[in-house]
Formats: sequence, C-alpha cells, structure tokens
Amino acid sequence: MALTGVVPCMDSEQEALLKIKEGFKDVSEPFSSWTAEEDCCNWRGVGCDNTTGHVTMLDLHSRDPSSKLLGEVSPSLLDLPYLRSLNLSLNHFQQTLIPEFICSLKYIEHLNLSNANFRGTIPSSLGNLSHLKSLDLSGNGLFYLKAENLSWVYGLSSLEVLALGGVEISNAEDWLDAVNMLPSLVELRLIFCKLHKLPQNLHHVNFTSLKILDLSLNNFSSTIPDWLFDIGHSLVYLNLSRCQLYGVIPDAFGNLTSLISLDLSINYLEGPIPLTFGLFQEQVELNRSSSLRELYLSSNKLNGSFERSLAQFSQLVVLDVAMNGMEGNITESQLLKFSSLRVLDLSSNRFALNVSSSWIPPFQLENIGLRSCLLGPKFPLWLRSQKNFSTIDVSNAGIVDVVPDWFWNLSSRIMLMNLSFNELKGHVPDFSSQLQLSELDLTSNHFWSPLPRFSANSRVRFQTVGNMDIILWL
Repeated sequence: MALTGVVPCMDSEQEALLKIKEGFKDVSEPFSSWTAEEDCCNWRGVGCDNTTGHVTMLDLHSRDPSSKLLGEVSPSLLDLPYLRSLNLSLNHFQQTLIPEFICSLKYIEHLNLSNANFRGTIPSSLGNLSHLKSLDLSGNGLFYLKAENLSWVYGLSSLEVLALGGVEISNAEDWLDAVNMLPSLVELRLIFCKLHKLPQNLHHVNFTSLKILDLSLNNFSSTIPDWLFDIGHSLVYLNLSRCQLYGVIPDAFGNLTSLISLDLSINYLEGPIPLTFGLFQEQVELNRSSSLRELYLSSNKLNGSFERSLAQFSQLVVLDVAMNGMEGNITESQLLKFSSLRVLDLSSNRFALNVSSSWIPPFQLENIGLRSCLLGPKFPLWLRSQKNFSTIDVSNAGIVDVVPDWFWNLSSRIMLMNLSFNELKGHVPDFSSQLQLSELDLTSNHFWSPLPRFSANSRVRFQTVGNMDIILWL
C-alpha cells in the first residue's frame, strides 16, 4: 500500500513519475492508480516523505509474471532527487545495460535490480552511492552481468546487504578483501559467480556483523578457510554447498555459536562429523542447547561412526547426511529427544534402524529418506505414526513383508514414494484420488495386484514379468 503524505506530492516529481511510466510498454495493470487526479504519493508503488512531500520510494517490482514491465528505465529517475529506495526487480528490461545514471541517485539506500533481465558490465560508479545499504543484482540470467573486480564496493561503507547471484566475477581476485572492508555487512550472497579463489586467511576480519553468507555453486577446490571462524557470534546462515571443498570439517565450527543453518552438501569433505558440531563448547559450559536447526552434509565422503555424532543433533529440524560412507546402529533411545525433527535423510550410508515394533517416534516427519538403510525384515510399523510426509524413500531397505493397508493412506500430502528393491508383497490400491502424487517407484518387489489407477501427471515405475522396468507418464 502506498504511503499517504501529509504534504502533497511535488508537481515536478509527479511529472517525472509519469515520464518513467512512458518508458514501459503495456502498463495498464501496474500503473492503474497513476492518474493525474490522484496525489502521486497515493499511487501504487510510490512512497513520499510525510513532511516534505518528496518521493522517497519507488517500487515497481512485478507481482506476477503477467504484470512484468517491458521497456527501459527512464533518466527521469534523476528528477526524483530524494529517492532512497528503488525496486525494479522481476521485470523484463530486454537485456539492456544497467543505466549509468542510476549511479547518480546520491541518496539511494536500497537498490533492487534482481531478476530483471539486465546484461553487460556492472557500472563501477555504483561505488559512488555512499548511502547504499542494500544492493541486489542477482538473477539477471546466468552470467549476463559481469564485473571485472569488486574494488567499487570499497565506497559502499554503509552497505548491509550485497547479492550478486549469477553475476560473473571470475576475475575478481580481490573479492574477499573488498567485502571485508564493509563493516556493516549483514548479508552476502555470491551464488554461482564463477569464483575460483577462496583465500584461507584474512589478516583481520572486519565484517563481524555478517549473519548470512552464501558462496554456493562456486569452484573453489580448497579446504574450508580459517577466517570463517573469526566471524564469531553473528553468523546464522552459512551455505558452502557445491563448492568442491575437500579435507575434514574443522572442529572450529564450535566458534559459530549462533549458527542456525549450515549447508556443506555436495563437496568432497571426508573424515568423521566433529563432535563439536551441535553442542558448541561455549554452550556446553553454559549448559545451553545448540542454536543449530538445519544441517546439510549430503553427498560428501564422510565416514566413521554416526552413533557418536547423533546425540548432539537432537534440536535439529533438518538432518541430511545422505550419500556418505558413515555407519551406525541407530536405536529408539538415541532418537528420544528429536521432537523438532521434520526432515530426516540418512540414505545411502551403512545405517541400521533398530527399533521395537511398538515404537512411536517423538517427531512428525515431512521428508523421510531412508534409502539403503536396514529397516527390515519386518515392515517398519513406526511409519504408521507419520501423518504429514510428502516424500518417502525406503528403497533397498531389506524389507521382506506384506505392505499393511494403512500405509497407503497415511498422508494426503504425498508427492513421491519409493519402495523399490525390497521384497514387498500385497495389494497396491487405487491411487486416482492421490492428486499430489507425482512419482511412485515399486520396482523389484513382489506385488500381485493388477496395475492400479493413478491420477494424471503421475510418473509410475514398476517391474513386470521378465524383470522389465516399465515407466508410465500419466
């Protein structure tokens, strides 16, 4: 909702806004409230200072794909001299360059040009915007935007948020030194930027206010750097997935005592999970529980006993250690305190789940990933307590049993079900009412029922006589 100003909109700034509107094609929907009879401070997407009437905010982001703005950014933006926030995200600027004149908006504090189909070299004069607090240039097509270096960010001393996802900065050897000079930085997202150098040390870490750091999908080919652990208490979200990291996971993660989400998945990390991961030393001494809620370690080369590590993770909501080389015998007593758990993926390790037939878990899972975990030979009756899952994979789990009738109707949210490579028997029911179900894999079992009915758009995989896999797209 537009802000209503006590002082009416300035005539010159209303005229500038109408010229900005003229730069776009087919503008009936986003600009429906932009009429000469209405004070421009009441126009959709426009905000004004209540005291002066000057336009301070212009939000023209697309609210849905059908209302994307097409055209170009008008230089009339410069006739809004007190503009502090500009959002042009989620529009279609037809691979035009980021206009150089935007760098002359000297009072701008928030600039969002993300997902707007800009291309070319990022103007280095953006570094002149000394009041800038947030800058988002992400999502403008993969590598359509480029920057030869990041030395221009040195002038952005007030910057709190920097998002450059998909911007090619492969030549920016100085990237870490540059962002380290931003003492107010709270959020840094450099996702898929073709970065290849991850310095292992910083002489002094200045960005100690950093809460969110996402460097995923870069080709670092290095160990986890030491400077991460000097950030200290501020960091709450860290994503280093798909970065070709190798070596062991350092015990020094215990220094990140406020960390809520950690993603180190799809790397080449090896060795055991550190025992300092979930119960950081400082918190142990103060008798406090860990802040960590989401842990993603899948698709690495981790090994060793998982039983020793498991006790420190009882506070987790997400635990994903799939596709590693760990082993362990997991009992119901070890899972007694996991009441917050919603996502559990232990797939493709060497785990056995050893629980009684009467066990009722303390958690309600949304995603169940137990592929290649030993669950059998009896069908796991504890699944009967799980009512909210959307995906379940218990393939290759050593189950030699009849699937109970109650299993097929446990969750109305089911989207993916994989029971393949067991020795399951029984009747497969009619799935035509399971509208959410998109993939069902019953391969390599002993079901004896005729082919059931399925809803439209389901992908069904099963095995027929002669060991031939049949895949149906419905």
